[in-house]
Amino acid sequence: MNIKLPILFGAVGLALATATPVLSAPLSANGAVTSNYVFRGISQSGGNPAASAGLDYDAGDLLPGLAVGTWVSSINFGNDTPIEWDLYGSYTGTIVDKFTYNVGFITYNYPNSPHATNYNWAEGYVGLAYDFGVAQVSGKVFYSPDYVNLSDSEEYYTAGLTIPIASWLALSANVGRTELDHSVAPTIKGYTDWNLSLAATFDAYTVTVGYASTDLNGVYKVTSGPFQTNDQFWVSVGFKLQ
Repeated sequence: MNIKLPILFGAVGLALATATPVLSAPLSANGAVTSNYVFRGISQSGGNPAASAGLDYDAGDLLPGLAVGTWVSSINFGNDTPIEWDLYGSYTGTIVDKFTYNVGFITYNYPNSPHATNYNWAEGYVGLAYDFGVAQVSGKVFYSPDYVNLSDSEEYYTAGLTIPIASWLALSANVGRTELDHSVAPTIKGYTDWNLSLAATFDAYTVTVGYASTDLNGVYKVTSGPFQTNDQFWVSVGFKLQ
């Protein structure tokens, strides 16, 4: 899959300009432009803007709670790796009213990466969530047997809180912890990340302002260039068509 960045930006821009988009009910599409693509506290776009787009399919007619999807984003690893392409699936069920569980998997793929470079990896996860009305809390545990294709297993623990301020405005906070079996460049065996964001939704469109950072100060602190790790802000504009 070879998607050039200008084409991807053009596709996102065209979708954002569409006044009344409609898709068949089980299928939804999403897209966004962001000033910085941050994943678990680390920039995947070198602190630069990125564009993304995805498709999701709700297989509820076959098995309620089952969903699959795909998502692609432009990235900047400081080499010629052009995009990240994810494939994922999940199953969501209800334990009791407002108390749900979720299990799933994600594969992270990097087509057309430089010769002899393979970043591809995958992880599975389980999660719980409860809606208190005034706030929603959630937690997930992720596991990968081969983190970023480094022959190293990884666990990621994360907890989140979302507070609806108004019907169109929500405040979210998340904290996560990455644990690795072996140290990776240069001596990282684990780190904590956190983020805070405010999202405003208008019909199918969402504007998000966010902040993210890690505790990698003094270990692997990067404030500019690829893989920024500290004190990052971003603004994104996205849409979801259903």
